[in-house]
Amino acid sequence: MHCPLCNSTAAYFKTYDDRLYNRCTSCASVFLDTRDLPFPQKEKQRYDLHENTLQNKGYVDFLSPLVQAVIEKENNSKIGLDYGSGPNPVLSKILESRGYSVFQYDTFYSKEEKNLELEYDFIICCEVIEHFHNPAEEFKRLKSLLKVNGSIYCKTSLLNENIDFDNWSYKNDFTHSFFYTQRALGYIKDSLGFTDLIIQENLFILKA
Repeated sequence: MHCPLCNSTAAYFKTYDDRLYNRCTSCASVFLDTRDLPFPQKEKQRYDLHENTLQNKGYVDFLSPLVQAVIEKENNSKIGLDYGSGPNPVLSKILESRGYSVFQYDTFYSKEEKNLELEYDFIICCEVIEHFHNPAEEFKRLKSLLKVNGSIYCKTSLLNENIDFDNWSYKNDFTHSFFYTQRALGYIKDSLGFTDLIIQENLFILKA
């Protein structure tokens, strides 16, 4: 068994709800065993249940740290990509209301391949990267879509040594297949040639 991010050796870690998790011996990430990865149809059924709208104040508040990070670091002449935008691209709409141009791409809801032929000043991934079945390939793709000095903004719950995995609610969603550590983010930065990594709790920024 090898880590789908750094390709290092991984070993059995835990079993939860009949799903087997492995842990990387190098980057310390925890991930679903290949046999337990959800099928696309089941994934979409789960995503269809999301109630992510502009009228949902709780969800808009949830997005606010990511929105603020983009506003603070990118002027609204910049062009962005909302990668994994979902059935209702609320994050895109909020940034567009601030004057930004934001394209969308989503495997299930907005599979606009032409949007993967462009280059962007910034890319936003809100609660997306934990769904990656092959994070190494996904981050390579994201890096290839960035302009020089571009940035990737990601929001996800990071795994650290203080978290009791057995009681960690974030793992309970069966579509969450990969849990990142700070060491894993450092690997992404170094292996793909990013110049900087900024971690702000469960938000991190990679600078090309």
